[in-house]
Amino acid sequence: MAARCALLALAVVLVASYANALPYSASSPVTNLDSSNFRSTLKKAGFAVVEFYAPWCGHCKNLAPEWEKAAKAMKGTVTVAAVDADAHKDLGSEFGIQGFPTIKFLWMEGDKVKSADYNGGRTAKDIIAATFDKAKAYALKKIGEKGASSGGSKKAGGSGGNGGGDGGFYSGTDVVTLTDANFQEEVAASGDLWFVEFYAPWCGHCKNLKPSWIEAATELKGKVKVGAVDCTAHQSTCQEFGVRGYPTIKFFGKNKASPEDFNGGRDASSIVNFGNQRWSKLAPPPEVRELVDESVWEKECTGEDGAGARQLCFVAFLPDILDSQAAGRNRYIKTLKELANKYKDRPFSYLWAQGGSQAALEANFGVGGAGYPALVAYKPKDHKYSVSKAAFESAHVVEFVESIRKGGEPVLAIQGSPAKVATHAPWDGKDAAVQLEDEFSLDDLMNEEL
Repeated sequence: MAARCALLALAVVLVASYANALPYSASSPVTNLDSSNFRSTLKKAGFAVVEFYAPWCGHCKNLAPEWEKAAKAMKGTVTVAAVDADAHKDLGSEFGIQGFPTIKFLWMEGDKVKSADYNGGRTAKDIIAATFDKAKAYALKKIGEKGASSGGSKKAGGSGGNGGGDGGFYSGTDVVTLTDANFQEEVAASGDLWFVEFYAPWCGHCKNLKPSWIEAATELKGKVKVGAVDCTAHQSTCQEFGVRGYPTIKFFGKNKASPEDFNGGRDASSIVNFGNQRWSKLAPPPEVRELVDESVWEKECTGEDGAGARQLCFVAFLPDILDSQAAGRNRYIKTLKELANKYKDRPFSYLWAQGGSQAALEANFGVGGAGYPALVAYKPKDHKYSVSKAAFESAHVVEFVESIRKGGEPVLAIQGSPAKVATHAPWDGKDAAVQLEDEFSLDDLMNEEL
């Protein structure tokens, strides 16, 4: 009985080993490529996603089941292939492969093979989604439509945590490639906040950090810029900042000559939280803008064609300058500025307009008439809004915002179609000129014949 159990255990181990065995078998949905069939297969397929691997590579073995799953799902639609770059070093060299596994999109333009790096996740779902996006871009390009990628150089370096050179490691992501040539201009001389990774393409810890660094770059976009320096190619910059190991992460705040070492967790959440904390502390609050034309509305609230829309736009419709004069108006604007400072780490914007100057917009929100000041919280994504019923004072305005965040305020759909913002001259910051009536004599009035 014991011998039988041992045999069964051995069989399980053998099956498990076979499941991740490389190279891919002839019965696998993955197309095996080598020097003899590489170009003919690609020419026939037109477009393919190709893994460059080594049979001994642990990460390659871990990827194999997901790669086969993706190949099976896309069979008949997109060619999913693999190259044993350890055995076929000529192909690995041709495409600048410096580590395993490296995944590339390949396609033909005439007789030339073009390539672009894949920098996504390692699940079948991620691979399928990215491949169809790239295949769509390739197809659109063939008919002269926009949306196609320009591809990449064969020497751009590997993806999946294994590239090198200028941009190969993080190409196609929100991570900014920094070099000896551009570091001064991009980072040292800029007013932006920067998170910078100093890495080496061959470094295992750098490869492990890569997905989190990419995710953090996307999450921090618009607040903290996220970059990376390949220290094997740009030693001068790395020496300047005393880099002795990889990866080294530094945060460049206001004093770019004295960056702060980041010693926190290497997961995206820890990196993003640190970046947000520094941004919240160092960044100025968003500007309170007067709503003078459609471009301000798009930039500060709705986004251009829906892209970059704010989560919430706070719009204050203030009394006519004749009613409040400059002192009163400035008090209202100060309240908005205090609100902007309190919530500067949130994706909110703050706008104001003189009551009656944006009648169509006021109609959208059901405000106006004699009800000034009026404060509206507008969610452009859903075309929904809430109106504050309290006094336009800091404490009440904050209560209104907190109530919105907790779901305690009535939310309404805008009335009618979204209005276009009217164009008018901005306020000059002065009191309204008082119009004096012509003087008249009471005697003249009494002497008139009735």
